[in-house]
Amino acid sequence: MQAYLFDFDGTLVDSAPDLTRALDIALARAGLPGVGLEAGKRMVGHGAGKLVESALRQTTGDPMITMDSPLAKLLFSVFMEVYEPICAEHSILYPGALETLQTLKARGHRLGLVTNKPRRFVNLMLTVYGIEPLFDTVVAGDDLPTKKPDPAMVYQALAELDVVPTEACLVGDSIADLGAAKNSGVQSILVTFGYHGDLDVRHAGAERVIEALPELLT
Repeated sequence: MQAYLFDFDGTLVDSAPDLTRALDIALARAGLPGVGLEAGKRMVGHGAGKLVESALRQTTGDPMITMDSPLAKLLFSVFMEVYEPICAEHSILYPGALETLQTLKARGHRLGLVTNKPRRFVNLMLTVYGIEPLFDTVVAGDDLPTKKPDPAMVYQALAELDVVPTEACLVGDSIADLGAAKNSGVQSILVTFGYHGDLDVRHAGAERVIEALPELLT
């Protein structure tokens, strides 16, 4: 592999505690019940808009509600406001994440971050964890018109790294990551931790499944 592309939430960082806390605060301000940590984990991975949409469908009981609704737009705005100052309060890097990135970089591999998370939060958190200098490119969730599993974000990262798909892999935890890898032609690597939703990681069809990030070094 010339290049390793990484997802962020659920792959490099356990961000669900702060995400769900901000989400529940936003829901409470709208007079709705919170979703809690475990349910929130199943909603993470498709971007802030989908997170809000999923939470509203659960708490209102309306399976047809979308981000086009006034309530969803309002809740999204409140969530973004609440989440920004707390996005790295309780979120932590997964064990071995820093060492894995540092070692891959030292070995001469190109590193990219490809995440559905909005850039304003990605930039804040990368700075807090001190890993921003390790990445040769960062493609965030609001940089392009589409998000993973659409392959456009992966193609953008590969173009910036000047690497072809057959020389790259995408490491992630969700169906969005698996789909983006398959759709773009890069190798797919899934982690057994993180936020899988209903995905059966071990039988989802990824080229490799790992239980810890340092396994990438072997």
